[in-house]
Amino acid sequence: MTLLGDPLTDAAPDLTVIAATPVGGHLRYSRGDRSIDLHPNWLRDQSREPGQIEPTNLQRLFTPRDIPADIAVTAARVGAGVVTIEFSDGHVVHLAVDLLERLIGWADDPERPPAPEPWTAPLDPFPYVSWDRIGWHDGDVDDEAVIEGLAAFFRAGYVVFRDVPTEEGAVVRVAERMGYVTSTNFGRMFDVRVEPRPVDLAYTPFALLAHADLPYRRPVPGIQLLHCLRNEAPGGDSTLVDGLAASIALRAAEPEMHRALAETEVEFRYDIGADVVVSRGQVLVYDRSGNYRGINFNTKTDTPILRDGLDLDAWYEGRRWLTHWLNDPAHQVTFRLEPGDVMFMDNHRALHGRTAFDPSKGVRHLQGCYIEHDGPDTMHRLAVRRHRAALAKLSG
Repeated sequence: MTLLGDPLTDAAPDLTVIAATPVGGHLRYSRGDRSIDLHPNWLRDQSREPGQIEPTNLQRLFTPRDIPADIAVTAARVGAGVVTIEFSDGHVVHLAVDLLERLIGWADDPERPPAPEPWTAPLDPFPYVSWDRIGWHDGDVDDEAVIEGLAAFFRAGYVVFRDVPTEEGAVVRVAERMGYVTSTNFGRMFDVRVEPRPVDLAYTPFALLAHADLPYRRPVPGIQLLHCLRNEAPGGDSTLVDGLAASIALRAAEPEMHRALAETEVEFRYDIGADVVVSRGQVLVYDRSGNYRGINFNTKTDTPILRDGLDLDAWYEGRRWLTHWLNDPAHQVTFRLEPGDVMFMDNHRALHGRTAFDPSKGVRHLQGCYIEHDGPDTMHRLAVRRHRAALAKLSG
């Protein structure tokens, strides 16, 4: 018998207040005064009994056509931290109580990364993370340092790794430690420095207001890494601001403007003649439940799509409002990247910019690349899993 559950349960559930009862083919699961009816197909899909999954990758060996259309729960019981469920086709599932309650949202997932915490002023202390502790070198990984460093990133939307070797290409090795490098129209890795024929404003000495990168790509890159190799020119300080906090502030202050930026379709376009990338979306991105998913704020590349009867006043007013809010020094953190620093930022949340600099008085050279959100999410989950296992082993 294979139990579907976490062997490192923090606390044994109180089975005296739990009940599992078949009701109309569903399972009514109750704890105290809470109750939920669970669909038989949903329950059947949780089976990890022998022959139901491939034991290495835990993927199902059965398909929807292997399950009777009229599948129903016929019996259930609770004991020893396990809910045993019998089905009309004779199959039996043993489901650990602690995992069941996580799946239905009654208990936290201990491996889930921390939730975002909006910020509207520079963080104190600044979220510097020692790259040495995160795991630049081969060998043992300091899981506590990984968990701590990534927790800061998930909460704030950015961290700066320190003491990364100042050699070209090192940013890719950092990225590969954190996830998988995503190639874009700028390549697998790109150099941010002044170019005589710049294919992007980033390759000029001009000041850049707060913006998200590459909203014209599908999908928009999730996380950007910028590694400082040299920063000798006067100016060129980096800025970051929280797009999540800006979205919250706009909705509270100007709901009509917020609605316009969340609903109006926009074309984002990059076009240098020899290369063109075009996508459509919204400036403020929410899921169907109204949860924030990102901000595609880039006034260098956006054009709202004209529709009959569309009133663009609220959209342009909201865009102007965000431009002021995002570039208010009171809402930003401004800092100087030093050689060996890697800015690691959520491109769907932490909008970045920089002050102007004078390239005639010194070199400013960064290298960058992108990864997706599943990289640090996986890294955090595995570090938590290893740490919990180590603690359990120490406790006997």
